[in-house]
Amino acid sequence: MRRLLPLTVLTSLSLVGATWSYVYGLKPAEERLRIAEQTYQTGKQAQADLQSTKAQQLQARTAQRRLETVRQALPTQEEFTSLALALSELAKREQVTIPGMGYDIHKPEGAHPVKATISFKATGDYAAIYRFLSRLETAESYLVIESLDVASEHKRDAGTARVVINIKVVTYLRQEAA
Repeated sequence: MRRLLPLTVLTSLSLVGATWSYVYGLKPAEERLRIAEQTYQTGKQAQADLQSTKAQQLQARTAQRRLETVRQALPTQEEFTSLALALSELAKREQVTIPGMGYDIHKPEGAHPVKATISFKATGDYAAIYRFLSRLETAESYLVIESLDVASEHKRDAGTARVVINIKVVTYLRQEAA
């Protein structure tokens, strides 16, 4: 038995050392690892949130630049009369008659664009009215046909049918900085 005593003591000390390492080394290390993984996942989620926010801010800036580009392309109130003249010139080129135009400019609300309408009656043969409306729809200015009524008109002396349209065209005017 005496010969086994050193071996028993060594084995006991090894078991105590292994238990101590497990209790004071491995368990806290596992807990630190769990906390580190949790912190990593939290940081990873925060980074994804920041990237998403950055992408949204970039999209917002892009949209703001596009909006500013569109606003700068809108005519001013001073340019509105030349827009009406351009409509008359377009009608003349397409052999469409416009006897007169009515204008309406809404009151400004803050810095927002102001709605402006031009109402008129136009007459011409079908092909001329068709070309006029086609050119009006594809005009580079921001014009929108808000309403359109079509009727036919027969001239007794010429015996031809003419088309009459009542049209309301809308645009928005940018406000000049005061």
